[in-house]
Parts: sequence; structure tokens; C-alpha cells
Amino acid sequence: MIGALLATVLVVTHAAADTTVRLGTVERDLTGDGVPETLSLTGRGQTVDSLEVTFTITSSGRTVYERKWLMTRTEGFDAGRRILSAAEHRTRLRELGRSFFADSKFLSPEGFVSDLRRSARLHIPLIPAVISHEMTPSDTTRARMIWDQMQTAGITIFEFSPGGDSIMSIGWSATDERFYNLLECC
Repeated sequence: MIGALLATVLVVTHAAADTTVRLGTVERDLTGDGVPETLSLTGRGQTVDSLEVTFTITSSGRTVYERKWLMTRTEGFDAGRRILSAAEHRTRLRELGRSFFADSKFLSPEGFVSDLRRSARLHIPLIPAVISHEMTPSDTTRARMIWDQMQTAGITIFEFSPGGDSIMSIGWSATDERFYNLLECC
């Protein structure tokens, strides 16, 4: 009897400590089919101090993209690391969705290439190779064809950062019915 009561208390205590935070949601047509996808950003963890953040794209109720990373109160790298106060961390969480889904993060393929010309022109010819890295087996000829299709298909490229200096840019392939990463940077 005491064992069952203790087990119940432990389960209830564990469930009560679990935290889910909706950080942001937007609807945008990324696939170019005229139907908006739902992009959501959710954090889950024992406390808000350490959350596994999940970025999900759903289309017609089906998950078509998901990426996860850890977000803690620690900010910066190496010697520049610091622990944010609880108030600073909560402010960062409140503002994350707005900055993550800012209008400037949604680009036409032409706008994406134009931005790269200004900031990282050497990455432009590498786009097919980046797409190819996600194929099994890797196929640069097919990846080049997919990149060419993306540029004419009316898709929207989405840029985001899963934290730190990392930048990701994803584009939809109607041929493969999936998102491909277009940039390996930082």
C-alpha cells in the first residue's frame, strides 16, 4: 500500500515538474501550393531553465519538418559564456517566437540568393552539395535539379537559427515532398 502511494506521488511530482511553453506559431505557404503550412516553436523540459525546443512544420495536418535543440540559461561560447538571470531568460523566451518567425526570415529563392551574394557569396555554388548531403545515396546531379526546381516553383525559403551562430535555410522540394537544408554555415 505504501509502495503504491509512493509510486503515485513520484509520478504526480514528475508530471507536475514537466513544463511545456509555446514559443510561437505562424502560418505561411512555404511549399508554393497556395495552402499555408503551420510553423510552430515549442519548448519542453523539467523547468523553463532547460528546454528542448522543437521547431515543427505541418502541412494539411501532417508533420513535414522537425528540428530539435536544447535551450538553457547559458548564453555565448567559450570565454564569452554567461548564465542569464531567470528574468533575462524569461524575456528571451517571450521574444524568441517573434524574432524566430520575423518576416525577414521568409525569402523567395531570388531574395535568398541575393542575400547570399551580399553576405556569403561563396555559399551559392555549394547549395546543390548541401542538398545532396541529405540524400541517401548522395547525388549532386539530382540535388542540382532539385535546387533548379526550387528556384522556379514559387516556394518560400525559411531561415532560422537553432541557437548559437548556426544558421539554417530550408526549402521545399515538391519532387521529394520534403524540406532540404540549403546552407551549411557557422
